[in-house]
Amino acid sequence: MKGMFQHFDGVSLRYLVVAASIFALISGCSFLPGSDSGIVYVSDTDGDQEIYILDPETGESSRLTNNGSADEDPRWSHDGQQIAYVSRETGDKEINVIDKEGNQFSRLTNNPGLDASPRWSPTEQKLAFVSEVEEDGKDRTEIYSVAIEDREVSQVTFEGSVEELGDWSPDGEWVVFYNQAPEEDQGLWLRNPEGVNLVRLTEGDDMNPCWAPDGNSIAFVRQQEDAQAIYLARRIKGGSWEDGVDETRLTHGGFDNFSPAWHPNSKTIAFVSNRDGNSEIYTMQADGANQQRLTSNKAGDSSPVWSPSGKQLAFVTDLYGSADILVMNSDGSQQRRLTKNGGDDITPDW
Repeated sequence: MKGMFQHFDGVSLRYLVVAASIFALISGCSFLPGSDSGIVYVSDTDGDQEIYILDPETGESSRLTNNGSADEDPRWSHDGQQIAYVSRETGDKEINVIDKEGNQFSRLTNNPGLDASPRWSPTEQKLAFVSEVEEDGKDRTEIYSVAIEDREVSQVTFEGSVEELGDWSPDGEWVVFYNQAPEEDQGLWLRNPEGVNLVRLTEGDDMNPCWAPDGNSIAFVRQQEDAQAIYLARRIKGGSWEDGVDETRLTHGGFDNFSPAWHPNSKTIAFVSNRDGNSEIYTMQADGANQQRLTSNKAGDSSPVWSPSGKQLAFVTDLYGSADILVMNSDGSQQRRLTKNGGDDITPDW
């Protein structure tokens, strides 16, 4: 990357190419308080993927983007006024922001590579994103942050591994990410968003970390020899994250459990499990107790996300032949199908 710079609307930035391997459909994590504006999601009903907002009461949808290219991974800002998303409108993946009415649009990145996986800071108008950097003929992924107002970009990680972005801490002090290669770097890591104070939390084949809203725990998925299991990394009582964590395995058995999503009260986790033959939505207490099945469909259910009040869950099901978004009460009752457009409706964020 020596001597290689691109410009993001007047802001100098090292040459970036963003990672394309993002687990969009299995990440239900969000510590942000949520938006009363509705459910933002992706639909391909018009022939390509566009961003929509869905009213969870009426099922009415409004389209936010209409650019003839694939848009994906929408994320509400902490104040519920803006949505960050990834678009291929320029021919590669870029990070865009649009207001909830679909009027004010801003492209935050603009370079020949790919930008992806935007995650809002809970305390600032700032986004973190993950990038693949080519150096000496090899690809590696790094994490960056970009300010919404002036588009100032900061590099967060410098490790030269294959890194994927997970989540922000609720106080905005840390970004948690995970390495998938090389093997000796696998696990969960923390970094200050200014690029200092690197902390290693775990050493397993770990992924999809999700910070509890109270800031004391991180739920994550660990690849075991036979299946994926959900774990909890909890800050040692009276200590800081730099002092290490206590690890607790929350799910057991030779079946996959994934997509942990915290209830706003930090006491309950929604997740997906295939323990009953296909993927269904479950909940459990934060210590793994009282695991309850909420859905019972012949097709797969995925992508659970809590409403801001914690009284409802939205999720995606393939029951009707295409992917549709449903909502249900927190105990699984009163399940209602919201989208019926014949397309695939995916990746809800509430």
